[in-house]
Amino acid sequence: MHMSKNVTGRAAGVAVLLAVAAGCSVLEPRPDGSRYFMLRSMPDPASPAPPLEDLVLGLGPVTVPAYLDQNEMLDLVGPYELKYSAQNRWVEPLGDQIYHTLANNLHAELGADAIVAHPWYASDGVDLQVDVSFDPIRLDPSGAWSGGGAWVVRNPETRVALERNSFDFVLGTDSIPPEDIARGISDELGQLATEIASGVRRHYTRQETQRRNE
Repeated sequence: MHMSKNVTGRAAGVAVLLAVAAGCSVLEPRPDGSRYFMLRSMPDPASPAPPLEDLVLGLGPVTVPAYLDQNEMLDLVGPYELKYSAQNRWVEPLGDQIYHTLANNLHAELGADAIVAHPWYASDGVDLQVDVSFDPIRLDPSGAWSGGGAWVVRNPETRVALERNSFDFVLGTDSIPPEDIARGISDELGQLATEIASGVRRHYTRQETQRRNE
């Protein structure tokens, strides 16, 4: 059987169109199932302490383990397994969010004149320094994921520690929903800011008393 070149060409064209159409159905955009989470600052205290309006507080460094300081949220799969979520993400790296949330909380607690990010210049006039370090998360004997760390109030000029305290918090058991992780960290940062603010007030009051007596 003999087919003309025109018929053969049309058949080839139809085949190409069918292939393209099939390809389009495979390659067309799929809905993005990503979810983005953020930490929230605590509300202003209902009965705030008198503001330290002259205080310039230097905050930092605030250190978070590198494997936590990511955009991807961690899924707590089991006792020996963590994995980065394919869908759940922080709106910015977790370390940045922790810093900003803690700074906002401390400002609400202290009413400071300024909170300056580390590193700062001598001309910034920092009165006291607070640095915070977070430990790697761990599985405690009860089967819950927990974390902790330490905060230190320092003399910003000499770097001498004026007060040092540790803290601990519980995230929950395996397969914690991402919204519970975000809420839990936010709550812990609120409590942490309250503890730090108490320490800052103690040493700032002592520092001001010494200045007046000089």
